[in-house]
Amino acid sequence: MIRGRRVVIQQELKQALLSAIYTAARVARDMVWGIQRPTLLGVRGLVVRNHEVLLIRHRSGERPWALPGGGVDRHERFEEAVRREVYEEAGVPADVECVLGVYEAFHSDLSNYIVTFVLRSTADPRPPQSIEIAEARYFAFDDLPTDLDRGSHRRIAEYRAGRSGVSALW
Repeated sequence: MIRGRRVVIQQELKQALLSAIYTAARVARDMVWGIQRPTLLGVRGLVVRNHEVLLIRHRSGERPWALPGGGVDRHERFEEAVRREVYEEAGVPADVECVLGVYEAFHSDLSNYIVTFVLRSTADPRPPQSIEIAEARYFAFDDLPTDLDRGSHRRIAEYRAGRSGVSALW
């Protein structure tokens, strides 16, 4: 009984430490971006399985739940990048179905251009092995988390409304 409780406490401490490290890394990144003023290319994946959508939860942030995604590597195709990011963040292999849209996110000195794809998968997410991602799981379209980031919420609504080829702000 005591050994089991000790394991639970160790896991909770590990998660708290990873969250603190991730938060510090985000603050440092934002400081560098404030100086560099980069233009970023990114992808997001709206992964659909039956009547569910795959979401990931970042270790920190006011609205930590989001569509999986991230930056496009040098000489990497957008489709390759979205499949890679979905697999890295959630452990889910997925097939690209179509482009939902191209979006812009402007924050102070940062310009971020995001291509969002609709993907299909039947795989269950695996527990993330990442300092960035705390959890990955499917949610029913009618039961999304209340702390889902606003851009991801809009993308899901566009998909459910049958829209595609959208160009808008994130």
